[in-house]
Formats: sequence, C-alpha cells, structure tokens
Amino acid sequence: MEIDFKETPELEQNLHWHNSSNVLCNYMREPEYLIKILKNQAIIPRYVTEPLDYLKVDGLKRIAFPMTCFCDIPFSKVGNHMTSYGGYGIALDKNKVIRNNRIQPIHYMNPASPLVADFKEAFNANYNVGKKAHKEDEVLLNYLLSTLLYMKPISNLVEKNGKYKMYIFQDECEWRYIPDCKSISSIPLIINDNKITEKRKNTYSDVLEKHPETWVKFDWNDLIYIVVPDEVALQTIIDAIMELPLDNAKKYLLISKIQISNRFTEDLV
Repeated sequence: MEIDFKETPELEQNLHWHNSSNVLCNYMREPEYLIKILKNQAIIPRYVTEPLDYLKVDGLKRIAFPMTCFCDIPFSKVGNHMTSYGGYGIALDKNKVIRNNRIQPIHYMNPASPLVADFKEAFNANYNVGKKAHKEDEVLLNYLLSTLLYMKPISNLVEKNGKYKMYIFQDECEWRYIPDCKSISSIPLIINDNKITEKRKNTYSDVLEKHPETWVKFDWNDLIYIVVPDEVALQTIIDAIMELPLDNAKKYLLISKIQISNRFTEDLV
C-alpha cells in the first residue's frame, strides 16, 4: 500500500492551548546560567546522560547526547518541578519555539506496553548491525535511534543524596530539543555507555558553544517571562539586563517580564 504524503497538513501558525501552558520554560539553579542565556539570546544545548534500563535492551543501559529541555507546566502547578530543577528560568512563546526549532514533546513509555515490546524487538534486531548494514537497515536504525532520543519512562527510580526513590517523569511534561550535529565532525551525537564521563560530556558541550547553529535562539519578543526565585535574585538579574548591549527601552521591557517564583509557588513547593 502506498501512502501519499503530498497533503500532509502543516502546523497551524498560532495554536490555542487549553490544558497546557502557552509558554515553554527552561529552569536552572544558578543565576549565571540565566545571565548567559540573556547574553547569548539563546539556550545552548549540553550533553546529558539518559538511563535506558527501563527498556531492557541488550547491552544498552544508558547513553548521553546533547539536548535542551523545556517543561510545559502552568505556573500554578510548577512548584515541585522548580524544586527539582531550580528557581531561575526563562519562558518562551510556545508557538514560536515549536515553529522555529527541532523540538518535540517526550514520549512517556510504559515498559509493559506493546509499543515498548515492539520497539525493543526492532532495536535489538538492528542495533548491532554495524557497517555491514544495507541502506534500508541504516534507515531503520536511524529511525529507531531518533525515536529513542525522545523516549522516557513514565516513572523510574532516581538516586538523590545516596537514596533511591520513585520519580514520575511524566509530571515534567517535557519538550526536548536535540541539535543537528552532522556538520560538526569533532563530536558524536550519542556517547555510548562505556565512554560516558563528565569530562567528555563537558568537552563536547563546550564544542556546541562554538556552533551557534545548534543553539535555541529567540527574539526578545518571544521571551514572555524571566523567572527568579526571590527579591535578591531579582536585583542580580536586573543588573545583568542593564549591562546588555540594548537600548534602554528594550532593557526596561525585559525587566518588566521578570516574575518572582516564590510569589506563585510558595504554597506548592
């Protein structure tokens, strides 16, 4: 059976979100990370380790690859998320981010579902094909790898302060941006389990800082909110904004977009 893709519908220019947020937020713990984003007018992806033990794929416990993550959680419900990821953040217009970037909501997987069973079977059959693979096999493997990078378990055990507890990833409502690294010969897209080190991840992430084509760039008009945890942090970010090479009108507009998170999450955190 042949499928005609000529009439594939395009994404509407401005979707109206009812049960999720109108912005995508990237949260962080340190003010210097937020200041760096404002100075670059962009978010730079970094290599992050993702466990894959929930898939039970032979010989594949974890991988690392570059990403920038956003959450799709309204401010009224974001308290627990900020406890995990930090009280500083930047909120971008959701429609603009979707339209201008290679971004995709995460597929939250139930390890007991037939979808995971089929994926595991296909992945195990093709993962170690290597250089002897036919072109058709390479196309399938690339599809499986691409799908893998946007998958996460609904929940899993997470280690924190030497203790393991069950964490519900689906509560993060994550959207993930993965840059196209094909043109950068000095770094791989994926670091395999046996080669993952913090030094290697940081080295490869530093390479991405020299390649603006891999960044999540935004116009100032697309920046809806700047989030800080308290009044002390507010002054720090105001000072940083006043140092940006912008006219005063633009600086004051950015300052007007600052939200203090403890004012809208104090009853949730």
